[in-house]
Amino acid sequence: MLPFLLGRRMKFEDYYKEFCEVFGHPLWMMPMMMIGLFFMIEVLHFREHKNIEGDAHGYCGQQEFVKELKQFYENNAY
Repeated sequence: MLPFLLGRRMKFEDYYKEFCEVFGHPLWMMPMMMIGLFFMIEVLHFREHKNIEGDAHGYCGQQEFVKELKQFYENNAY
């Protein structure tokens, strides 16, 4: 609970300890890392959509080695 809402005064060390307990706990860190990762992916995805030359959804299919694999699969399909 926030001490200023209760009218208590805390030393800086107490604030620091509480900060480390909350932000250092895995139940807080893991969701924040996942949110950060998803945010980074979304930013990169959005930037690729804004790039006129790029296709964010078909990028892998445009690569030469993927085209060769598709052609190989089509020619040698069982």
